[in-house]
Amino acid sequence: MKRIFAIAAAAVALAASLSSCVQDKVYGLPTITGINNTVAVLASDEVVVTATVTSLTGISSVNLLWAADGGAWTPVAMTATGDVWSGVIPAQPVDTEVSYYIEAESEGGETAVSVTISYVVGAEVIDYSGLRLNELNGNDKFIEIYNTSGEDIPLSGLCIWKDSEKSVWDAPQLTLKAGEFLLLYSEDVQADHPDWDAALIFSSGLSAKKNVRIELRDPKGSDIDDFNCTKHPGGEVEGSYGRNADGGWYIQTTATPGAANVDGTESVEGWLE
Repeated sequence: MKRIFAIAAAAVALAASLSSCVQDKVYGLPTITGINNTVAVLASDEVVVTATVTSLTGISSVNLLWAADGGAWTPVAMTATGDVWSGVIPAQPVDTEVSYYIEAESEGGETAVSVTISYVVGAEVIDYSGLRLNELNGNDKFIEIYNTSGEDIPLSGLCIWKDSEKSVWDAPQLTLKAGEFLLLYSEDVQADHPDWDAALIFSSGLSAKKNVRIELRDPKGSDIDDFNCTKHPGGEVEGSYGRNADGGWYIQTTATPGAANVDGTESVEGWLE
């Protein structure tokens, strides 16, 4: 009888021991909550992923694993500020689908994996429709962009193409406020404007004597605005091509770089496609 009781007591002790081990294992498992990421609007935007990661036994490491368009997973070691861990997914081209998840390991060697989250670069669209090519001057060699909208518009990722051949200006990280003008000078006259921001210089000339096409394009390469002069009559245009209050293009004899246009009287709409 004593032998039976001894065996029973040993079995109870073993069960209690196993229960304790299982309980410790569960309690040491990391928890991953509050996952969040910044938005990638442009191809130049990195995405910062953050999450709260905790464990009763402490956290040994946390990795962010990401993949682009179903490709291989790339690990990024995350860093901690308290219980909040963060990692960065590098910038990806517009329309790329990026997936990511988080893997955490506790000091006790237990591993937890989060759900997989996806986003598409550029999915949150910026409304560029308020931007206009407002004044083009082949004499003083400048291009003026105007924000006609009531909202500030970030310009990073935009570009200007000349004669459908190549980009002659890529917008830096800047925002054009509602109702404001952005003035770009040609590299041909950069010496005349030594204090002008080099980021606001376009890499071509600009003629007042012949056909010219100037396109303002969004980050996906679509036209926001297009000045396409294909029927120039010859001779030099005195002043600027500028938009009147009615939105049409006119010859404006008084150039107004960086300021509101003075309406012209001679329309050039018949010169344009």
